[in-house]
This record gives sequence, C-alpha cells and structure tokens, in this order.
Amino acid sequence: MGIDDIILTYSSEHWLRPWRDDSVQRWDVGMHFNEEGPGPCFGTIELYVVDHWRSSNIVESLDAVSVDLQEIGAALYDPELGHIRDDLYGDLALSGKTTIVDRVRMDRRFRGQGLGVYLTGLALDHLSHGAGVIALFPSPLEDDETPLPPPGSWEGVDEAALAAARARLGRAWSCLGFEHYRNGTWILDPGLRTLHDALRRERHRLQNYRWNVTFPDAANTGSVMSAGIDKVTMTKTVPHPLPAASAESS
Repeated sequence: MGIDDIILTYSSEHWLRPWRDDSVQRWDVGMHFNEEGPGPCFGTIELYVVDHWRSSNIVESLDAVSVDLQEIGAALYDPELGHIRDDLYGDLALSGKTTIVDRVRMDRRFRGQGLGVYLTGLALDHLSHGAGVIALFPSPLEDDETPLPPPGSWEGVDEAALAAARARLGRAWSCLGFEHYRNGTWILDPGLRTLHDALRRERHRLQNYRWNVTFPDAANTGSVMSAGIDKVTMTKTVPHPLPAASAESS
C-alpha cells in the first residue's frame, strides 16, 4: 500500500431544530486504505468549521462544544467584541470562516512518519475553501486517547515533558506552514500558497513510502479505528520515518 491507496471520508450532521446554534459545524474525517472503496480505518480527524456571522458570541458558542475549542476561540477572537482580533485580521489574506483542528488520532503502527500531518493537511485543503484562518492547539494524547490538560491545570503532569511534547508537535505541524500565534494556539492562512506548497512537498516525500497491510478475509471494518487491519509492516526500501513526528494532536 502506498499514498495513492489511501482514501479520506468526510461526514457531518446538520440539525434542523429551530433556534439551534449552527455556528460551529463538526466534520469527522476517516483515513482508510482502498479495498474496492474505503476499507479499514486507521486514523480519524476531528475538525470544526466556525461561522462567526451565525453567532453573537463565537467564544461562547465554542465553549458550548468543549473547553479546548473555547481556549482556541479566546486566542483568535476578541471575547468582548466577538470578532477576529484586529492584529490577526490585518494579517490574513482573506476574511472568512475559521477552521479548527481539534483531534487527530492514528493507529500507532502508522505514526512517526508525518503521514497524519499530511492527511490532515489534505482534509484542511478540502474543507477550508472560504476560510479566513485555520487553527489548532498542539497537544499529545494519552494512551487512552484522553487529552492532556491545558496549561495552568497540569497537576500531576510533568510540565517540562508536556511542554517539550507540545514543542515537538508544533514543529511537526509547521511542516504545513502553521505558526504560533497566541497562548499555545497555532495558525495557518489558507489564503496564501503556504498550504498548497507544503502539501506538494510532503506528497513528494511520502510518494515512495510503502506499507504492507494484511487484511482478514472477513472484517467488520466500520468506522472503528484499525478494525480489519491484522498486520502492518514497512518495506525496507522506503525512506526512514521522521523522528518523533507523531501526528497525535489536539
């Protein structure tokens, strides 16, 4: 299996309930190998598209979804006026919606190669048309996929180790052109060619990667991550994976 054998699937929900706050739209993206269509899922991406024109206070709308999104919203938006901070707005190529990367999860057997970052970049390129800014908060996930706490609430957590992990993840996301903006939030301007050029560069790097993936004869693949994937090995002819470039983030 190579990069051309991967399929991304997209799903979202649109509630018709009256007066429902629809300013924050969730998109779930699945990473699949081709098996006459989307086969076993080996990773997932959770994205949110934010339309600040549909909410009187976008920070509160994000807070209603999760604390993590509220922190990113507070970094990007003026909490009192409710619009993109003036310094950020002045630097953006285009005004528009905000796209937030919330979670990226991947089967451990595919980590450390920059694959998750690249596939997330493809999903962002697919969904960010009309977006003014893309944002994320790099954060590692524990083994049980529970997000580690944000700065200021690190009781019982090795703060130095966590800060180092965040810095490593920040460097991984910088491959797509993300830069640190404020309070741990990193941003990318989709109105520039930065993401386009980064995706071309990353695809070239990954083009010769090969994964030997063994599928069972009968599997209930569904959307359960890695269900239906028995064995994964990398052929010896591929370039050496990126060191410590896991795409686990928040």
